[in-house]
Amino acid sequence: MKNKVAIIIFLTILFSCKENNENKKTFKKDNTAINDTLNKNLKSAFEKGAIIGFSVSVVDDKGLIYENSFGYTDIELSKKYTPNTTQNIASISKTLIGISLLKAQELGKLDLNDPINKYLPFKIINPNYPDKPILIKHLAYHTSSIIDVDEVYSKSYVLKKSEHNDNEGVYDWFSKPKDEISLIEFIENSLTENGKWYVKEIFANTKPGEIREYSNIGAALCAQIIEFATGQDYQSFTKDYIIKPLKMKSSGWSSKDIDTTKRSRLFANKEMLIAEYSLITYADGGFITSNNDLGLFLTELMKGYKGAGTLLNKESYEKLFEKQKFPNVTTGEEFGVFMEFSKEFIKIKDDVIGHNGSDPGVMTAMYFNPKTETGKILLVNTDSDFDDNFWPEVVLIWNSLIKYETELSSGKASR
Repeated sequence: MKNKVAIIIFLTILFSCKENNENKKTFKKDNTAINDTLNKNLKSAFEKGAIIGFSVSVVDDKGLIYENSFGYTDIELSKKYTPNTTQNIASISKTLIGISLLKAQELGKLDLNDPINKYLPFKIINPNYPDKPILIKHLAYHTSSIIDVDEVYSKSYVLKKSEHNDNEGVYDWFSKPKDEISLIEFIENSLTENGKWYVKEIFANTKPGEIREYSNIGAALCAQIIEFATGQDYQSFTKDYIIKPLKMKSSGWSSKDIDTTKRSRLFANKEMLIAEYSLITYADGGFITSNNDLGLFLTELMKGYKGAGTLLNKESYEKLFEKQKFPNVTTGEEFGVFMEFSKEFIKIKDDVIGHNGSDPGVMTAMYFNPKTETGKILLVNTDSDFDDNFWPEVVLIWNSLIKYETELSSGKASR
């Protein structure tokens, strides 16, 4: 009798497992059709011809769903741009400052409410409000009252070499290689009263913490404070607490960190490269990565938003994504720690969370939609100022990704 019961139970479990597997097979969605449509739409956008090379990806909190790339990474148009091609990603780099800042707070090295002068070897004070200290959180929300005065901030862009080929364009405000200095020297020269580039206009006539004024110099200063507070240089701090844990094997802050054979040149147009440069204020825009690696980072941000991230604890992720409003922002946008909640990028329908960026020869976007639970990345190796078709092409690419995302979420397609 016991044997009969055991056989019946075994057969019941076996049938149940088989039924579940069949249900799973039935439920599993085939993405081929929507992938093919997206491939065609992206190819059509690329054929507008303004962008030399780009890569896109779509991810969720489990990982990669879709990736593709188009175009080239060299002036001869012989090397293909791939999802593993690397380039600097401009202001998306600031999102790493956000993670690093909250990790440093977790480690007990600093507090967002600390005044910045607690960690600096010199004093930075808004001369219009000398008794109102600038706090670390003011840097994180771009409310420090520090302004990117063009003639000062432009000194951050430093040419890699002095001589250039005829097909390498050089902006006249790029600094020469001999003028390269450290980040801390740049900050001291820019923001202290005795600094050689200091002008009073580099500080707004508003109190620190009062209004939002986007500041690259302020963001770089925040990375420098992380360095002083932790006793570890910012580049190695991000390697230890972001790059290595996420296995971002094609990412770093300089040519020493990456396979340079996979790095894209940056373009003005098909006939003209942008001369190679680096950023003294590297933390605000100089992170070098691939679409594939950045997808790992975006997946982690999405996990963190849902309370399941691994780089920070739950409380830190809540702070990263805690919405802040500022009275001078009339678009309705809200902001986290170096994070945007916005409809403004390409004037999209839903609020998305993330960041975009631009630099000479670079345009990038990295956002996730909490409603559809998917994220999108676009990396472009071409300057936006040399072809009227550039932004229409970007709009076509991004709208194609939104359409794909919408179709994906309607049936939550599988990998």
